[in-house]
Amino acid sequence: MKLLVLILVIAFDRFLEFFQRWRADRWPHRVTIEVFDTLAGMIGATAARLLVWLLLPAVLLVWLGIGGDGWIGWVVSLVVLLLVITPRNTSEINRQLLDAAGRDDQETVEAARRVLFDGTPVDSAKATTRQTGERIIVLAFSEWFLVLFWFVLLGPAGALFYRLTEWLAQAPDPEAGSGAASGADADGEGRLRRWQTKAHALLVLPAAPVFTVLMLLAGSFQRGLNAWRGDEALGREHGAMDGWEAGSIGLIARVGHAVIDVERADECLDENACLADQRTWYRAAHAIVLRALLFGLALVAVLTLIGWLP
Repeated sequence: MKLLVLILVIAFDRFLEFFQRWRADRWPHRVTIEVFDTLAGMIGATAARLLVWLLLPAVLLVWLGIGGDGWIGWVVSLVVLLLVITPRNTSEINRQLLDAAGRDDQETVEAARRVLFDGTPVDSAKATTRQTGERIIVLAFSEWFLVLFWFVLLGPAGALFYRLTEWLAQAPDPEAGSGAASGADADGEGRLRRWQTKAHALLVLPAAPVFTVLMLLAGSFQRGLNAWRGDEALGREHGAMDGWEAGSIGLIARVGHAVIDVERADECLDENACLADQRTWYRAAHAIVLRALLFGLALVAVLTLIGWLP
């Protein structure tokens, strides 16, 4: 069942334009935060944060279980995944980046970079070819692989729980800016948000080495293996919220860069490289991502065939 759902999600993501428009507008993310803000005004930020974080995943887990068998489970799993994968529509943004670089369209390239680097300390206008290539790989991990990883392990409840944890860890207390919260409420809210940040890091931790191995299989194995180590500073550069998460994201970025194998790599990575040379690097990074995800899908197929996955 899970294998079929994964195949359908990949097909729908590619061919159903209205899902792409929703994600380009960040509709699921915005609705989640709007619901959180509304509930915070009614029952307090701490209670609202707990309710939005745990209620729906718990309902899905009790209702469908981990496997989500049956046609209702299939439909619910498909809808949940389509709503929580690639919240910034990175699949389409990557295609726009490649097409624009091929046309020497600097304006569209810069617009694509702004979307890719949103939420990071990197100035997209000054982003290097290496940083952009790493960003393509890191976003494939955080926006695609992590959701699918937790879906395979825990069903639609796991996928939804991961994405809600990420969104709420990023969301500030709606009362913090107004100063309306009392000291005790503010402390409780801040503590709960820190727990969510740590929970998000823990959810990232087991998935990072799995995706790293898939990248090693998809690219230059030996160079990637030599680069295998966490890099907290690099993870922070890509917007990690916690030290543990930063180490995992830094690992993905380091190994992702190392496994890319193209001719004239030095020219592609030169600070003054033309868009055509940059495109060669971006296309190689995108190819690594696609091959790694396909290897992951093949692994799910094998585990399904031998009966280890429902």
